[in-house]
Amino acid sequence: MPKIVLIEDDLLLAENTSLILSLNGYECFVANSSQEGVSLIEQIVPDVVVCDIMLDSMDGFEVLKIIRQEKGFINLPFIFLSGLADFTDKRRGMNLGADDFLTKPYTSKDLIETIQARIEISSAKKVNAEIETRKNAIDIFYKISNHEYLTPLNGIINFGNLLEEMIVQNDLADAISIIKGIQLSGQRMLRVTRKLLWYNQLSNGINPWENSSKSKVNVLEMQKSIFEFLKNSTSTHFNVSVKSDVSYLYGCDSEVLEQMITELFQNVIQYADPKYEVESIAYTENNMFVLTIRNHYKDSYRMKTSHVKPFYQAHYSKDMNGSGLGLYIVKEWASRQGGSFSVNGMSNIFEVMLKIPVPKVN
Repeated sequence: MPKIVLIEDDLLLAENTSLILSLNGYECFVANSSQEGVSLIEQIVPDVVVCDIMLDSMDGFEVLKIIRQEKGFINLPFIFLSGLADFTDKRRGMNLGADDFLTKPYTSKDLIETIQARIEISSAKKVNAEIETRKNAIDIFYKISNHEYLTPLNGIINFGNLLEEMIVQNDLADAISIIKGIQLSGQRMLRVTRKLLWYNQLSNGINPWENSSKSKVNVLEMQKSIFEFLKNSTSTHFNVSVKSDVSYLYGCDSEVLEQMITELFQNVIQYADPKYEVESIAYTENNMFVLTIRNHYKDSYRMKTSHVKPFYQAHYSKDMNGSGLGLYIVKEWASRQGGSFSVNGMSNIFEVMLKIPVPKVN
């Protein structure tokens, strides 16, 4: 059932319009003030907004401006109701992103046809957007696959050939370093493969972590292990300052948690300014384990949590490698644990924050 938010301060008209919509198969939510309307839109996330222009503390134009520019509802169909819908009003509304106007008095037929037309147009736009998103994701993946798969695969093959030569020549002086190189390349491929498998499951409505094993995890030792891996697997120089009020977590899948924390450190460390320490702070708050990691970035940019989507590159594309799935996977995993993930990039600071529930120990 399509959801409609109706913002109308004329109580009788609001009641009548709501009844018309309900009788025609719509679920109508009524707000009698502009502020209430904005809150209701955020809460309900409707299929269409029908809003009077002449309201109380702020008019419909201001409501539309807030919805579009501040709240991020760029594509939400927005229909104005007005008894004053002259050319100036329509031009102003269209400039702010209005989709249609209904001039009072309007008939039930006009109202329903206008709403239905906007829903159909919106649905078509969503389908086209999804197709375009998938196409772009595939294009991006093809571009990055050479680096993310072929580079470590070549490393495994080349290291393996070198190790074979050393064995034939009975010269194993550097065998340990060669074996470590093979292990690092294999671990890199394993992480990329896991992310792609998890992404595929998420895309098909499956929770990849629903039946994961639970155990006691030493998060301090885990972070040390991650630091060691990253220092050996990247040419980037970094120092890390670790502050933690938490030694152990209970009821976690250690392999999954390690991959999630590794993803966070990789994103923070890769472009950190080596003149500054990367900061890692862990603590518990309101029965949540909180991990915050931040760096001083070498350049200036802006980023927020809403930017994190599949195959999204957090940093400038000209500098970027990676699958573009890491932060998205962490965000989805945290959400399915009953927690949250946030990222904030302002000027020269890049910060990620992970929150997951701390299970009670019996």
